Amino acid sequence: MSLSDLIPELSKWNDGLGIAPDHWIFIEGRSDHALGFCSMFWPDFVEFEGYVLRAPLDVERLRAWERAGKLTRQEIETAMNAYLLQGMFPRDDADDASKQARCERLAAIMEDMLRAKLARDFPHGRFSVFAMSGDDFGVSFHQA
Repeated sequence: MSLSDLIPELSKWNDGLGIAPDHWIFIEGRSDHALGFCSMFWPDFVEFEGYVLRAPLDVERLRAWERAGKLTRQEIETAMNAYLLQGMFPRDDADDASKQARCERLAAIMEDMLRAKLARDFPHGRFSVFAMSGDDFGVSFHQA
């Protein structure tokens, strides 16, 4: 599915001829939103006691996962590093099928960006970056 299909607003510009996504963002976008999205798409990481986690570190949440004793270290990293996309955009008034298609495209892009950022920040590390499905639809990673 093309970006024009996923962003119907694009086709409404220029008397129906459409507009490129980057031009649309230049006109309609907000810098505070762009910076917020950067924190998701190109996050900072922290190394802590052998974990690689998205910053900022939430030690209390990490300890709660450890105390529960039900997950492996990889599963804890996956849980701590997850970006859950389902329901992330409450102001999106698109129908459910369109929202799902947008989130699937976003998840694929986020996978690539996380993979690139992890490779840049940890050139000797090995990571598994993946989309998650079901109720926990989104993207996460853990050390391989």
